[in-house]
Amino acid sequence: MARTPTGKATKTIGINMSEKMAEELTQRADSMHLSVSKYCKIILQQWIDSGKQLNLTER
Repeated sequence: MARTPTGKATKTIGINMSEKMAEELTQRADSMHLSVSKYCKIILQQWIDSGKQLNLTER
């Protein structure tokens, strides 16, 4: 785990996704003048903060 100059522990992750989904994230991030990474971090943090459960099912 890496530490930032402020001492916060961070970890970089990478994910593979469909090109369609990646393009959608890119368009949304661009419309807000954010990097895709920053946009994803914001929406994931909002979901975590909401306390909502994600229900996954097998296909």
